[in-house]
Amino acid sequence: MTLLEAIDKNLIKVPLTSSSPKDVIEELVSLYADKAGLLAGKKDEIVSRVMARESLGSTAMEKGIAIPHAKIDGVSKTAVIIGISRLPVQFGDSEHKGSRIFFLVLAPEDNPSEHIQILASIAKICSSDLFVRMLESAKTADDVYQLFFD
Repeated sequence: MTLLEAIDKNLIKVPLTSSSPKDVIEELVSLYADKAGLLAGKKDEIVSRVMARESLGSTAMEKGIAIPHAKIDGVSKTAVIIGISRLPVQFGDSEHKGSRIFFLVLAPEDNPSEHIQILASIAKICSSDLFVRMLESAKTADDVYQLFFD
C-alpha cells in the first residue's frame, strides 16, 4: 500500500480543535474510530498505544509536522489520519516550535515494512517547503485531499 492509497478524505480534519498532544491524538483517533465503527474500548486502546509509542521519543519533526504512529492489533489495513491545527501544539521537546500538521499512522502489527514505507513517504513529501505551506493554509479536508491528488 502506498501513502496515496492510505489517504481517505473522510479521515482528514481541518481545523483540529485540540491544544495538547494527547488531545490531538484522541481527536484523530476519534475520527478514525467513528469511520471504522470501533467501540470505545478499542478507541482507548489505540490512544494508549500511540501515546506509549510517543513516550519512547517524540514524532515531532521540523517544519511543524508530527507523525504519531503505532502498530495496532486488529487493524486490517494501514490508515493515515490527517489533521491541521490553526495554532501550534507543543508536540515533543521545546526544541520544536510546535506542530500544526499531524499525520496519525495506524498500521497492522503483521506488516512492519508497509508501516515504514508510509512513514518514509510522509517525511519525503513534507520535505517540500511549498507543500507544507499549502497544507498549513488548507481551509477544509477537501483542500488537503486535493493537495495529494492534484
